[in-house]
Amino acid sequence: MYSPTLESPATGSQLSGWEHPVEKPAETPSRLRALVRPWLAVLCAAALGASVGVVTGVGLAREITLDVDGKLTTHRSFAADVRGALKAAGVPYETGDMVSPPPSAEIGDDMTIVVRHARPLTLNLDGTSSTHLTTALNVQDALEELKMNPNKLQLSTTRLRQIPVEGFQLNARSQRKVTIVAGSMRIETTTTGRTVEEVLEESSVELGEGDKVSPGLSTFPPEDTVIRVTPGLPPHTIPISPDVAALNWDALARCESGPDPKLVSGGRFGLYRFSLGMWRAVGGEKRPVDWPKAEQTYRAQLLYQRLAGDWKRAWPECGDRL
Repeated sequence: MYSPTLESPATGSQLSGWEHPVEKPAETPSRLRALVRPWLAVLCAAALGASVGVVTGVGLAREITLDVDGKLTTHRSFAADVRGALKAAGVPYETGDMVSPPPSAEIGDDMTIVVRHARPLTLNLDGTSSTHLTTALNVQDALEELKMNPNKLQLSTTRLRQIPVEGFQLNARSQRKVTIVAGSMRIETTTTGRTVEEVLEESSVELGEGDKVSPGLSTFPPEDTVIRVTPGLPPHTIPISPDVAALNWDALARCESGPDPKLVSGGRFGLYRFSLGMWRAVGGEKRPVDWPKAEQTYRAQLLYQRLAGDWKRAWPECGDRL
């Protein structure tokens, strides 16, 4: 009987027809695990590295607050110092600007960085103009930065007026204490007037024709100025004889009043203790104490001439001093 034969592919040997080729066994699960395990280790290491990198990166970021010219914003920054944080946030600064903490300071958690950009303030004070660079955001802070007391200034705007970065012009008048002496009147006042004339107008002091004012009307009156108003003298139409003018009028004044041109005592006034009747009889206006020494002496000399030298009728106790 015919028996077929098969040739083994591997050896070329003859196989009987009743024999079957032996199949290669399939890969077992354990073998698959052995093959995959090294690759899993690599993938896990890579994932772990990425995870560590993310965690590490987040740990370096710090939350900071930027206060730039009064505007607050919050940022997460990886910068090591203030300079880097401001650069990352796009906040420029220059010499003259205020940065706190300073640019070289290290960044800390929950840090607030304050930036104030310098801005020009043109100050017109009592008519004199000057320009200053300030990092203050409003008028009051700027004045205090300039060592000026806002309470003693009359301002052209409110104290809380914001000063823009491009600059601002502020008009101000200082409050000053001055004294006005006009005749027998003495006024102590606080003023913002830029000239003596303005101060007199504020105090309702009217000037008569010929009145003299010291300091001059256009002068700026600083603190503690004394403004003196000397009334213009009435016309001296009657001449005084040389003999009368040569008498010792200073001695008479010393005996009568001390001498005190402002003396008021017992209905008598001034250097020569005029009664109002005697004063007006020789052309005197107002009261003797409202006039300076020269006017009082002129009226006394007129009285002496009118009395034809009879000094006892006017100055019975002191007339002999003439």
